[in-house]
Amino acid sequence: MATHLSYLERGELIVEGEGVRVRDADGRWYLDARSGFWNVTLGYGHQGIIEAVRSQVTRLPYGSMWGYGRPTEIAVDYASALAEVLPEGIDHIRFQSNGAQAVETAVLLSRHLRLLEGRPHKNAVVGLWGGFHGFGPGASAITGLSYLHHHAGPLLPDVMHTRAPHGEEGDAATNMEGALRRLLDHGPDRISAVVVEPVIGEGGHVLTSEQAAALSAFCDEHEIHLVVDEVTTGMGRTGDYTRSARLGLRPDMLLLGKGITSGYAGLSAVCLSSEVYRALVEAPVERFFATGSTHDGHPLALAAGTAVLDALADGKVFAGTRARGATLAEGLRELSERHPAVSAVRGTGLMYAVEFSENAARDPWFVNKVRLALEERGVLVAVLNAVPSLMIIPPLVVDDADVEEILGGLDGALGDLASGWEPADETKGFV
Repeated sequence: MATHLSYLERGELIVEGEGVRVRDADGRWYLDARSGFWNVTLGYGHQGIIEAVRSQVTRLPYGSMWGYGRPTEIAVDYASALAEVLPEGIDHIRFQSNGAQAVETAVLLSRHLRLLEGRPHKNAVVGLWGGFHGFGPGASAITGLSYLHHHAGPLLPDVMHTRAPHGEEGDAATNMEGALRRLLDHGPDRISAVVVEPVIGEGGHVLTSEQAAALSAFCDEHEIHLVVDEVTTGMGRTGDYTRSARLGLRPDMLLLGKGITSGYAGLSAVCLSSEVYRALVEAPVERFFATGSTHDGHPLALAAGTAVLDALADGKVFAGTRARGATLAEGLRELSERHPAVSAVRGTGLMYAVEFSENAARDPWFVNKVRLALEERGVLVAVLNAVPSLMIIPPLVVDDADVEEILGGLDGALGDLASGWEPADETKGFV
């Protein structure tokens, strides 16, 4: 499927990356404020990751995770190291290949455990409207974007959605109460799992600590598995290893991906509480939970993951993320006061959504035009489809000058559009 070539000239294809920038075939460099696909957290050309992968490929380029019969040594060592930085009580890990696969595995595992419990009726899975959990028959169903549900199907059955508890809009506790009321109406005894992101991927809504506590309490009371999707927020994006730990969330399953290898290789992790793991392994052997694929826990990806843990160990990346994130947030809010097209700024760490006003949204291509105007100014950002927004999510290693370049680029791009600038093709690059 070479669909991208239908709107890109060959000279526009990305051929090189260094630090927080990428270069196209025509030789132009761009500040990558979208971190690849939100995953290149430590930037391009990170020597620690490169050397770790190079060493591993010469020693053992492949090993299988299937059945855990003969796992690789690096899988066991990396799992032990990763567990050390996860929230208390999350101490068993299954490596997979990508975030969507991790989501689907967690959901199917939850249902598997209900069958083992003798409660086959407790099989509903709940996602949040606006939440993003990847693409696939299960991941798309749980993702709270209705257009995905209609583009193919049928998807995974018995999935429902409740509204996201937007913490910055009105009273946070009231918003969470409204989100949980839908679950009470459905019947908590029928719900197997709730899947939630600490920062809603489509829109940047940040879950508050009060909302996290209410959600955890609700799931505990009704014996619902709390699955926290930190595929994007984990491994530094919000200024710590996980957002769950900072919120005091008590997940039954915690999912990691994207930044787990800084995008240098495909890897995700389904991280289980001791209770969930015990229920899984104590089942009769003939009722084992079958999951996995050929490249799960690939040794080269595990080597990259080990190098990422090494790079994060001294806390400097986290401190930089929090500091640069504060600068970015302040700059975006100041910019929103000067540009009527901007209606809201939301996020935390180095993960911010810039939402546009209803007037701007009347032009169905407005957001893509902003993205293209930014690209003209040398800055790459992501477009959100659920609401008319941009996601600014740069590598965690940006410096103050990079943040100012992003802010200046957005300021100029909005000014260009207000002055009548139009791209040659307003649909270019839109996905």
